[in-house]
Amino acid sequence: MKIRVPEWFQGPTGSGQGGWTSGKVVELVGQPSTVAIRAPIPLETDLDIVELDTVELDTVEGERRHAVLDRSADEPVTILEVTSWDEVFPKTDAVGLDHAIAAQSNFGWTLDDHPVPHCFSCGLQPDSMGVHVGVMPDGRYASPWTPPTWAESDSDLHAATWAALDCTAATFACTDGGARTAFTVQLAVEIIEPIDRSETYALVAWPGDGAPGWDGRKRTAASAAFDSTGRCVARSTSFWVSVADS
Repeated sequence: MKIRVPEWFQGPTGSGQGGWTSGKVVELVGQPSTVAIRAPIPLETDLDIVELDTVELDTVEGERRHAVLDRSADEPVTILEVTSWDEVFPKTDAVGLDHAIAAQSNFGWTLDDHPVPHCFSCGLQPDSMGVHVGVMPDGRYASPWTPPTWAESDSDLHAATWAALDCTAATFACTDGGARTAFTVQLAVEIIEPIDRSETYALVAWPGDGAPGWDGRKRTAASAAFDSTGRCVARSTSFWVSVADS
């Protein structure tokens, strides 16, 4: 199996968006998985998805692992590691769309300080998905989100949902408790109900089940999407590492 990340689906400038890429890979692997991002995701490069020999790995019974490899250099580089996973996700109370819209007005990044200004999901260009979460009075972060019109296939809609939840958690992780530049190092997403292309959802992020703030350079985050009835239709859990301690 192979995957190629088109240039437009970048997150950090010059590399692929972690949520979109992870969503595509997990769909190809065909089982619930958690994804570790080991290196920047190259754009417009054919990447190999290979199943690892779990006999030689420290795995539990029944676990499957895959690696996404960049073989364009002299030595293969591991970009992603994908591990089958029993789904355990943090939970939070539903957020209404009106509260998500109000929170979005608190989105604070500008072209001068946005860490990933050209991200197709949370970037500032007019054709981004506009995942611009802002803080709510209760300390969670939220934003409205309507699936993009370009997500015509179920595969693209699946990956777009992963990307939206990734960026929702990212803004929370990089903003809550003070601004930091941080990167996703582990991500898992569960899409519970089919995503309706015609509906606007409330995205929300919070610390998840880990520590409420940074532990040195590490922290956890969670995010979810709620429909107009308050039903959780998708959720994520993620692990983040910052460039510096503060």
